Amino acid sequence: MRSLRGSIIGLTGTVAPALVALLPAAAPAQSVAGVLRDSLLTGGPLPNATIWIDGTTKQAKTDLFGRFRFDSVPPGTYRLTFKHPVFDAAGVAAPRWRIDVPPQGLPGVLLATPSADSRYRRFCQSPRGPGQGYLVGVVRDAAADTGLAGAVVNAMWAEVEVSPSVGVRTYRRTARGETDRDGRFVLCYVPNDGEITVWATWHGISTGLLTLDLEKRPLAARQLAIATRALASAATGADSAALAARLDGVVKNIDGAPIPDARVYVRGSRSLTRTTASGAFSLGELPAGTQVVEVSAVGYQPGRQVVDLKPGQAGRAEVVLAKAVQRLPTLEVVGRLRNGDEVSSFQDRARRGFGFFMTEEDIQRRNPIIFEDLLRGVPGMQVEPVGQGYRVVSSRGVPNMQGDCSPAFFVDGSPFYVDLTSGDPFPVAPQDILAMEVYPGTAAVPAEFQRMQNAGCGVIAIWTKRGGARPRTGGSR
Repeated sequence: MRSLRGSIIGLTGTVAPALVALLPAAAPAQSVAGVLRDSLLTGGPLPNATIWIDGTTKQAKTDLFGRFRFDSVPPGTYRLTFKHPVFDAAGVAAPRWRIDVPPQGLPGVLLATPSADSRYRRFCQSPRGPGQGYLVGVVRDAAADTGLAGAVVNAMWAEVEVSPSVGVRTYRRTARGETDRDGRFVLCYVPNDGEITVWATWHGISTGLLTLDLEKRPLAARQLAIATRALASAATGADSAALAARLDGVVKNIDGAPIPDARVYVRGSRSLTRTTASGAFSLGELPAGTQVVEVSAVGYQPGRQVVDLKPGQAGRAEVVLAKAVQRLPTLEVVGRLRNGDEVSSFQDRARRGFGFFMTEEDIQRRNPIIFEDLLRGVPGMQVEPVGQGYRVVSSRGVPNMQGDCSPAFFVDGSPFYVDLTSGDPFPVAPQDILAMEVYPGTAAVPAEFQRMQNAGCGVIAIWTKRGGARPRTGGSR
C-alpha cells in the first residue's frame, strides 16, 4: 500500500457525489426537500443526520427514511453537507454537494455519498478483488483528542488452505498503513468475509487488539485512540495517577439482572478481576487509549466490549451477556488416549529423557496462573514479551530466514496453530492440562511430532484432561 503521508483527499477533500434533481411537482416555492442516501458506511437511507446549507443558519434533520426539508430558501447556488454519528466515530469526512435552487424551489433532491471503491481505490495498488474490502478511520491522541500523525495501523487475519498434499494449513496475513497529518488511514485488501484483528502503534505505544468483521461489506471504519505517554514500570505514584486509566462497570444479563463472580479482564494487560454480588467491577492501572474488555461467566456466552480510556480518568462500561445455549447432541466424539497407547508412548519418551516432561502433579506444584507460567524456566525455551502478548523462542532449534524460531504446538496429538503475540489467553487453561512435553531442539523431536513445518524449532506437546487416562510418571528433565 502506498504511504499516506500528507493530506488524504479521499477523506478530507471534496468528492463529486451523485446529485439527482427530480422534476418539480406542486411544492411550496423556494423550498428544498429530498432524501439522503449513504453508499459508503451504512448502505441505505441515512436517518438522524444533520444537513446544513453553507453560509446560512439553516439546518434540517433527516427522518427514519433519510428525508429532509428546508423552507424559505432564496433562489441561488448553495453547498450542502451533513454530520452523522457514524461518520464522526469513523473519522470519515462527509462530502459536500452543490445545488442550484430555482425560484420555484427543489422538491425532490437525492443526495448520495460515493461508493467505497470510488473513494478509496486510489490508495491501493490494484483494484479490490472478490472477498476484499477497505478499513478506514482515524487514530487520535487519547489525552488531547486530536488526530495523531505517523501512527501505524496493523491488521492481521488467518487464511486456511486445504490441499491433498499438505491437508489443512493456516497462514497468517497482514496489512499495514500509516496515518496522515490528520491521523486518518486506509488499509487495502482486508478480507470482508471473516474476522480481522486490528491495532495501532505510535512510538512503541499500542492500543488493544480489536476484532472486526466487515460482514461482506466493502468498507469498515474505526476510530482508535493511543496514549502518547506510556506508564513506565518505575513510575511514581503521581505519574501513575496522571497516566494510568481506570475502568469501572457492571456485568448484566439480557434481563438486566447482575451477574456475580464473572471474570473480567482487559485484553493484553495483566489486570484481572471478578464481579461482586451486584455485578460491579473495577480495574485500575490500565493503559489508556482504545482497549478491549472481555467478560466470561459460567452459563453465559463470553462478552467483549471496546472502550476508549483517557489518561488519569475513569472510564465506564456496561457489558451484557447472553445465556449460553445448551444443546444435547445425539453423538459426541471425544479424542481419547487409545487403550493406554498414548500414555505408554508418553512414558517411553519420558524414560528416554530427550525432552522436558511435566505430569499433572508437576503442573500443580508450579501453581501456574496463566499458560506462559508453565514455560518459564523450561531448558532451551525462552518466553519473550511481544506487543500485547508474548512468544516462545527455542534456543536450540534452527531459525528461519527471518531469524525467528518458535516451536510447533500439538494438543492431544494434533497440530495446533496459535498466535501467542495477540495477548489473548492460551486456549487451553493450565488447570485443564494433563501433561506436557517440551522438545527445544531439532534432534530431540520424536518422529510423530515432526510433521509440522516449524518442528525444526522444537515442539510443545500438550495432553488435556479430556484425553482419558493419566500418565503416571515423575517429571523427567
